[in-house]
Amino acid sequence: MEPSTLALPVLINGVKALASAYDGYEKGRFMKSDQAVREEIRRRADMIRSHVERIMERHHRDGNREQRDECDSTLTSVHGMSDDATMAVTGSPNSIHDGVGKLSRKGRKRIVEHDLKTLNLLVDTTRMLNLILSDDEDAPTMADIHDRIGRARNHFRERNMYIDGLEKR
Repeated sequence: MEPSTLALPVLINGVKALASAYDGYEKGRFMKSDQAVREEIRRRADMIRSHVERIMERHHRDGNREQRDECDSTLTSVHGMSDDATMAVTGSPNSIHDGVGKLSRKGRKRIVEHDLKTLNLLVDTTRMLNLILSDDEDAPTMADIHDRIGRARNHFRERNMYIDGLEKR
């Protein structure tokens, strides 16, 4: 069975779990929604980490030091993303946002769309890693993966602006 086929049920279950816990950041339900999103992002980062480690082991075994080092740098970014998702804005696992009670319906919608885009970036990264693992000749490079993870991490960090009621960067 192909790795992408195996990932599909995991993806579906992850979205189901996220959707059932995702109350749209309404006052009083914010912490539950925020925790669900952050847990899903952490889980996806762990999946990506596992893939990168397998690729890194392959490069180590083949004596390809340059690619192994690129994998190591990528792992550092993945660990950072996981840490960002584990720790809330306050630096603890619990989220505290002063602006959450002031969010308009439009603001909540933006957060939902923003979180979905972050999750889609991580899903795309996993697909790209599956291409590398399958030795597809059109597979992206590890540098492409590293860039994508950096984009996803930065995008995830921007969500706090929306949560705190800031509309523009």
